[in-house]
Amino acid sequence: MDTDLAALTAPELLRLWADSMTELQARGLLRTSNNPVGDLAEAIAHEHFGGERGSFSQKGWDIRTAAGERIQVKGMRRTPGSKRTALSAIRDTDYDTVLVIIFDANYELVEAFSMTRENVEAAFTHSSHVNGIIPRITQKLLTGELVTHVDLRDAYRRISFPRRLTGGS
Repeated sequence: MDTDLAALTAPELLRLWADSMTELQARGLLRTSNNPVGDLAEAIAHEHFGGERGSFSQKGWDIRTAAGERIQVKGMRRTPGSKRTALSAIRDTDYDTVLVIIFDANYELVEAFSMTRENVEAAFTHSSHVNGIIPRITQKLLTGELVTHVDLRDAYRRISFPRRLTGGS
């Protein structure tokens, strides 16, 4: 893309962002107008595992596979200068697996891994402050035996084509 962003006014930049969010919603990749990290992670997971996406009021799981596995999807975008390691809280136990998808600042997929509910509960403590478990992504966790790395690159590629090339309206 050859758009000179530095030459655009603030309203023009915001319009570009708004138009991008609208297009991603039209493609079915985003379901809200919020930060797109979570929606994008769920869309990739759904493409990879298939099955059913949970509703907005669904507690505990985001994807239920055809085999009945309930997957809670967590997304994280790492940006320069950020030392963030915490994911959003897990407040419900109605899931079998947590799938974590990590993006870089440009939304390139960096890493994905899953953990069973038992491993999540063994690795992280419940916080009464947030009434849930706050998973923290550390190098020790990523190289340990509690996680299973998952290759989602093909799923991300499949959902990434422009609508005009996929026959969408």
